[in-house]
Amino acid sequence: MITALLPIMTIYNDCKIVINLNQLVKDRPCGKDLDDEHVDNIANDLRKRMTFDSLFGQVDRAIWDYAEDCGIDLSGSEECQSFGFQIPQYGDIQPKPSEFEIVKLKGSNDAWTIDVPRRKK
Repeated sequence: MITALLPIMTIYNDCKIVINLNQLVKDRPCGKDLDDEHVDNIANDLRKRMTFDSLFGQVDRAIWDYAEDCGIDLSGSEECQSFGFQIPQYGDIQPKPSEFEIVKLKGSNDAWTIDVPRRKK
C-alpha cells in the first residue's frame, strides 16, 4: 500500500522576519562585486557571529512605549526582568543633567570661548 504524505500547511498570525544573509551581503555597496564563493563565506561567518542586540533593544523599546501608551505598568513584571527586558529609567536614554558640570573651553590665543558640559567624576 502506497501512502501519499500530504504537506501540512500551517497558517500563522505572527509577524516574521527572514534574513537572507547572502542577499544582504550582495546588496551592500561594498559587496556588489564579490564572487558567490566570497559572499557565501561572509554570510556563513555572519550566521555564526552576528548578534541581534540592536534588534532586541528596539523591540524592548517598542514594548515599553506601547505599554506606556496603554497605561500598562511593567515595572513589577518578573517576566520582563527574567528575560532581560530593561525598563528605561530617566538617564538611561538621556544623561541626567546633574551628572554634568559646565566648563569653559578657550581657543588658541583666547580668540573664542565656549561653554560645554563635562561629566562629573
